[in-house]
Amino acid sequence: MPPMLLRAAALALTLAMSPMAIAASPEPLQLQQAEALTYWKPVEGTFRPRLNADPGRVQFAEEVTVAYSVNKRGRTYDVKVVDAKPSTAFSGWALNAVKAMRFTATDSNTERTPIRSEMTARWGGGK
Repeated sequence: MPPMLLRAAALALTLAMSPMAIAASPEPLQLQQAEALTYWKPVEGTFRPRLNADPGRVQFAEEVTVAYSVNKRGRTYDVKVVDAKPSTAFSGWALNAVKAMRFTATDSNTERTPIRSEMTARWGGGK
């Protein structure tokens, strides 16, 4: 095969594969919490996230909104605190809890579509 034709074929193949590569790793769907639960449901069980602070010495945020993504394996990633009340209080407990969560795909999510959503957690400890 002549080198010029070989280069043209390689370029055509590269361009043809680019959309497939993009489609293989889609951005997670942005969903409200109620809709997110139609794709992924939390796995029940006991987990103990690290607190990294003593609730007797540090004021814990009473309510924390956390943004998170769930990958095809049901694991959370890109977990961030969006809001905390009070804002100056320790919100790491919620961040660590969401990082520790695992999800299972619902029956309607057979393709295991990655999602991005938010949830609000309330601190019940120390009361």
